[in-house]
Amino acid sequence: MNISAISKSLTICASVIAALSFQSCNSGENVSGYSTSTNGLDYKIITDNKQPKAKVGDYVQYYSTIRTTKDSVVFSLKNAGTAEIGQVAAPKEKGDPIEVLTMMGKGDSASCLIPAETFFKGVQLPAPLKTGDRIKLDIKIVDVFAQADYDAKVAEIAAQKNALAEADALNYIKSKNLNAQRLPSGMYYEVENPGSGAQPENGKNVKVNYHGTLFDGTVFDSSLKPGREPFEFVLGRGQVIKGWDQGIPLFKVGGKGKLIIPPSMGYGEQGQGSIPPNSWLVFDIEVLGVSDAPQKQGGMPMQ
Repeated sequence: MNISAISKSLTICASVIAALSFQSCNSGENVSGYSTSTNGLDYKIITDNKQPKAKVGDYVQYYSTIRTTKDSVVFSLKNAGTAEIGQVAAPKEKGDPIEVLTMMGKGDSASCLIPAETFFKGVQLPAPLKTGDRIKLDIKIVDVFAQADYDAKVAEIAAQKNALAEADALNYIKSKNLNAQRLPSGMYYEVENPGSGAQPENGKNVKVNYHGTLFDGTVFDSSLKPGREPFEFVLGRGQVIKGWDQGIPLFKVGGKGKLIIPPSMGYGEQGQGSIPPNSWLVFDIEVLGVSDAPQKQGGMPMQ
C-alpha cells in the first residue's frame, strides 16, 4: 500500500508501528469510537457496505487522508485527484495499519490512529504535527481486485488518467485559441514562425530562448528573466526533457512557436522543483542558433 503521493519516503506496508497505549486525551482531541485489534491497531470502521473483504494478496484502489486528532487535514490524496493502488499484506508488527485493509471491502472506509513520528519516520513532521502527536489515517476503498486482475486494472486506470490529461490539454488549447497540432507521442505544438535558418539535428548544439508555464499560467522557468541568457544544449543526447528533444527540431533557426508537453515527456509523476507531479508543460520557444556540439556538454534547463 504505497503512499508515494504523500512522500516518496513514506510507506505503510512496511511501517513499524509500536503498540499503542492511549492515556487521557489532550484537550480538543476527537478519538472516540476507536477499537483495538488483537494485533494492537487502533481503528474505527466508518462505512461498511457489506461487500467481500480484501484478503492478503489482493489489491486495493484507495484514497487516503491524514488528519490530526483534532481533525485538521494534513494531507488528502482525494484532493490530489488520484487514487493509489496497493497490495494487501499481513501485518509485520503490532499496530501495523495495513491490517485494517482486511476489514474492508469495496466502498468501505475506516480510520486508524498512529503515532505521527512512526508514520513520518525519516522525514520532518509536517505542520501542525509535533513530537508525541498521533495522526488519523483515513482510508476509503474504491475497489478490491485479485492479483490476477492487477495488470488489467492498472492499464484501465492508466487509460482513465491519460484520457483526463488529454482533455485538460484540449481544454487549454481551446481556451487559448491555439492552432496546435498533435504528434503521435501525445505532444502538441504550434508554429508561429517556422524559421529559415539551419535545421536542428541530433548531435548539434542548439541555442534557444524559452518561457515555461503550467496550464494555470504559473511561470516555472524562463531564459527571458533579467540576468538570464539563452540556453544551449546538444540535441538528442538526453540533456533535456524528451519533449524538447522531440519538439525543437520542428523549428529552424529563427523559428518561434509553442510546445505543449505531456507529463510523460516532461517530469512525469515525480515533478521537478515548482512543477507538480503529472503536469503538462507549455513552452514558448525561439531557436536562435545551431552549431557543432562543444566538447563540454550542457545540462538540464529549468533550474
